[in-house]
Amino acid sequence: MQSTLFDTEFLSKLDTLRFLARKVLRGQSQNDRTTVRRGMGLEFSDYRRYHAGDDFRYIDWNIYSRLDQLFLKIFTAEEDLAIHLLVDTSQSMQLGTPPKLDYARRVAAALGYIGLNSLDRVGAVSFADELGKPMPPQRGRQQIFALFRYFEALECHGGTDLNRVLSNYARHSTTGGLAIVLSDLLDPQGYMRGLDALAYGRFDVLVIQLIDETEINPPLEGALRLQDIESSQQRRITINRRLLERYRAKVLEYFAQIEAFCAQRNIEYLRASTTVPFEDVILRYLRRGVYLH
Repeated sequence: MQSTLFDTEFLSKLDTLRFLARKVLRGQSQNDRTTVRRGMGLEFSDYRRYHAGDDFRYIDWNIYSRLDQLFLKIFTAEEDLAIHLLVDTSQSMQLGTPPKLDYARRVAAALGYIGLNSLDRVGAVSFADELGKPMPPQRGRQQIFALFRYFEALECHGGTDLNRVLSNYARHSTTGGLAIVLSDLLDPQGYMRGLDALAYGRFDVLVIQLIDETEINPPLEGALRLQDIESSQQRRITINRRLLERYRAKVLEYFAQIEAFCAQRNIEYLRASTTVPFEDVILRYLRRGVYLH
């Protein structure tokens, strides 16, 4: 299988991986957004206290006889999974060595390969200030070529509007599942409403933030005129050591805010520097999370 994204040796390593769709059943709790399809196997996971309105079928009567308290059994079920790969193609993604978009398309293609190889449904869409033409979720190894061609053809253009495009995708998508967002998250308008729209819709969410090291430690000094690559706005500024230290502190604070936001909403979050080989992101770091096995 020929591709400009990676070689067959790397693909053979991906063949051993698969996505996990682990859903928790909590009786008929109103807060439960997950469902189980008939025929899927159930596996005991944990207990929780009974609440009014829960399904009596999940009560563990052995515990009740010993403790005189009602506890519900919690099960996990492995469901048919649809994987949505959302790749940022705004102008800021062309920066870096390698360009962040090149890195993003390789990570996305590798994840898509794993999904299709595992007989999951996989779809893709690019986004900037608008959603690009989507590739709807489809199943089957025969879709791998089309998925690779989709990512190979992506180019950077436009500004960024994460809140609008992610909200629109969540609103108009006919298939829920796992939404994997690959972006530098560099949008002055923010990202919270967009990620909320996915997380509180029908999606589990994995955010992979891609950062070039020069965005953390810019090799700049002296009197300069800086231009925003997306808005074309310019600003004259004199850069010294003290200003660079303040800048780095702000960047790290921004990363910490994203991480805290994702943790509060049960969104899986990974920040990846483009200096780290993309193979390591897939084979090492993502396997520590909850979706790859």
